[in-house]
Amino acid sequence: MPRERPQPAPFEPASLERSLDRYLVVGLVFMALLIAGFVVYRAREPALRADAAQSQRVDYIKLGRGLFSTNCAECHGENGGGGGDAPTLNSKQFLSSTTDAQIEALISAGISGTDMSAWGLDYGGTLTAEQVRQVTDYLRSLEKNAPSIPDWRTGASADG
Repeated sequence: MPRERPQPAPFEPASLERSLDRYLVVGLVFMALLIAGFVVYRAREPALRADAAQSQRVDYIKLGRGLFSTNCAECHGENGGGGGDAPTLNSKQFLSSTTDAQIEALISAGISGTDMSAWGLDYGGTLTAEQVRQVTDYLRSLEKNAPSIPDWRTGASADG
């Protein structure tokens, strides 16, 4: 039977071992709190994003209303209601048949051969892409209460 070797004295005192154990426990507790925090954050994030998007949309509609009034109302009528030679933009037919991307393209690039000039900076106009988006959001906000104007392309108004 082999002899047992004598064990050397511990290199570190027991107090150091207890201190290390405390730090390990504190680290595990901290890690558990972080994981719980990430779970709570992930659960709340969709609602926070939705609230932020809705708040931005409300702000964009307000800004877009001002931009429309300054730049577009002269031809398209107040609130896009028509009355001139330009198309009536506050029309159920127009708003339901165009996408936001199409409206943005029409505003930005204009329409060749018509009085609708380009308003986007990229096409020589005065509006930034963000401002074009704001005008688009404003027009889209009119869709809910837009009157039916089948001949919207001629500038007809809901009044007649």
